[in-house]
Amino acid sequence: MSSININKKYRLPDIAKDLISAHIQQNLIEDNFDWIKSFVKDGKLIGGGKIKPKGCKNNYEIVFEYDPNKKGRKENIFVIDKAIKFGKVPHLYNNHSLCLYHPSDLSPYMQFNFVDAIPWISKWLVTYELWLKYGIWLDKEVKH
Repeated sequence: MSSININKKYRLPDIAKDLISAHIQQNLIEDNFDWIKSFVKDGKLIGGGKIKPKGCKNNYEIVFEYDPNKKGRKENIFVIDKAIKFGKVPHLYNNHSLCLYHPSDLSPYMQFNFVDAIPWISKWLVTYELWLKYGIWLDKEVKH
């Protein structure tokens, strides 16, 4: 038997890394949300699309990244719109990604399904437009 010389050119796969979840979420999204286009790269689901939720006046471009291997919050969802004054809008994280839920809303015993968060984007956008109109966030909230 010959020995194999493993050097820096060859890396063994990280068997602890989840390489399947992003593909599963991508298939679920493709089957249920025709406005989203996505791809998987390095175990992360990346995508976006344009949406005009029922009850909204405007169309919005959304982009997202879902990383099942990330600790804590695994998704970042962004609205790409120059009209939004991100410094003043409630329910955004510091990187301007959407705050769609409070971590305590999720079960500590079940895996988070990213596809379940997709309808929450529409809800956030409707609530955002109502906030613009009335100046009050008309949904349950936990202050940041």
